[in-house]
Amino acid sequence: MEQVVQMVTLKEAASRTGISYDRLRKMCINRQIVHIKAGNKFLLNWDRLVDYLNAGEPEGN
Repeated sequence: MEQVVQMVTLKEAASRTGISYDRLRKMCINRQIVHIKAGNKFLLNWDRLVDYLNAGEPEGN
């Protein structure tokens, strides 16, 4: 069965994670987290964001 990808807005991701909207936005701009742009909105793949937050950034960055 195909898995449905859950996309969330920056506002929703900020609410769920406790990370500020501005920080998440900067992470998108710096291509640190997986996202797509729909017009002026950033949409985040929730599962990939959770994986990123659990793993952290690689050493040396």
